[in-house]
Amino acid sequence: MAQKWNICLILMMTALCAGGCGGKETGSELLTGTREAVEPVTEAVEPEVEKTADGIALRIYSGDEAAEQIEVQTVYVDAVTEQTVMAELKKALNMDAAADLKKLSFGMHGGDRIAMLDMNQAFADYLNRLSAAGESIVMGSLVNTFLDCYQCDLLMLTAEGRVLKTGHEIYEEYLEMYDFAESSYHVKEMVLSEGKIRISCPQIEGLPDEQIQGKWNRIFLGAEERAMDEWEADGSYEVSYEVKTMTRDVLSILMNGFYYGEDAAHPYSFKYTYNIDLNTGESIRLADHVDVEKTAENLFAGTGYYVEESLAPHFAERLKVIYDSPEALARSLAGYDYSEDESAPYGYSYIRDGRVWLCMEVPHALGDYIEIELDVPV
Repeated sequence: MAQKWNICLILMMTALCAGGCGGKETGSELLTGTREAVEPVTEAVEPEVEKTADGIALRIYSGDEAAEQIEVQTVYVDAVTEQTVMAELKKALNMDAAADLKKLSFGMHGGDRIAMLDMNQAFADYLNRLSAAGESIVMGSLVNTFLDCYQCDLLMLTAEGRVLKTGHEIYEEYLEMYDFAESSYHVKEMVLSEGKIRISCPQIEGLPDEQIQGKWNRIFLGAEERAMDEWEADGSYEVSYEVKTMTRDVLSILMNGFYYGEDAAHPYSFKYTYNIDLNTGESIRLADHVDVEKTAENLFAGTGYYVEESLAPHFAERLKVIYDSPEALARSLAGYDYSEDESAPYGYSYIRDGRVWLCMEVPHALGDYIEIELDVPV
């Protein structure tokens, strides 16, 4: 549970002396006094985020799979506003669609930077339907995400401008960061290069299970060293990676490769992935968590997935050219991702924001590979 910032006696007396009108405005004398003590920040407050090659990195907090503690994950977006932060947070928490942020403003008090969130009534109603544990996860995720993104010290929360009350809590004081579990490991880059070949090879560091860490570091390095040894074509060859999911339980990595032929007008691209169950050390395959028969039926029917809008009609047409039936597609999907027997996979998938994405090969004119988000939570 978050720690609450204790309002000093002078501030409480100021709130009480302000008269009854202040309490009527917020439904809480304490909250009214707290809010009136904040000096508004009139200039624009920009989020503290990192721009990367994959987009703007945004840290989103949400509950773990058992809804027992708060974890943090990094997502990549095109722009960061309070709307995009809230949208990513709602997605991560699977929050009621009607629950939303009405206004975000900022202020200063005693040297502390204050973020002030005013939520809508639907958010208050949603919170009231949760258990005490569920409410704590949602509130902690909300508080941590906005404090982290805008690098503030304290957060003040209201609903429709009034004090937020639930069956478990009355939120009329400042809120600080809730306790959360950050990944105890990280992925570092090992660069392999020779001539016109350059490969960014992922290597895990700090994983509590050193046996699993060693196993996968050897797999990563071995695969990339074999690629270098077997490369005989002219032109240049480049591979980089993106960490799509990094939690205590799952690591999902997308590898992006490009081959630049000496006489080719455009590079040829390719993709492959690694999905690892960090509890068992085994590879996670698509069929382990997705009903491939149902997914194949949905893909043929044009439902249950999302692709880039400009590519959607071409993809639907090409899918039926390659696979003459949903059954044929299902057989292919069942062979996606690396298996422990080292057989060549038919295709690849990765996990991002709690969703499964497919990397499916398409003609060069469509970009060689297309990434498909399945409407299926992990």
